[in-house]
Amino acid sequence: MLDSYIGIPFQSHGRTRAGCDCWGLLRLVYTEQLGLELPSFAEDYVTSADREAIAGLIAGNLGGWSQIPAGHEQALDGVLMRGFGGIGHIGVVVQPGLVLHVQFGCTSRIERYRSGPLAQRVRGLYRYTAPVIA
Repeated sequence: MLDSYIGIPFQSHGRTRAGCDCWGLLRLVYTEQLGLELPSFAEDYVTSADREAIAGLIAGNLGGWSQIPAGHEQALDGVLMRGFGGIGHIGVVVQPGLVLHVQFGCTSRIERYRSGPLAQRVRGLYRYTAPVIA
């Protein structure tokens, strides 16, 4: 279902298939797969390396997202991860145990998040439950 998103290049502030940062990729998937227009936040930080701004955005914008217990996640839930020295990275559940994500210097890819390098970075699983924001 999400294989067509593999190989999208990393681009700070990117929100299209031409290039995305991690939030941009999640936003693109939600727009195309669910018809949900999540907020862009592209104007709220200078670069994807702006650790403080990204951490603040995540901390201040978890409203609308409900935490899901491990083992209850499903396709299209969000995987919140440590990155940028704090919680600053997000991916999209492809199926339980696999996440689609993109990070600086890489193209988007699907990886295991219950084992391997990402397992240590996972900080929570979230489902978007808020009304659509246009």
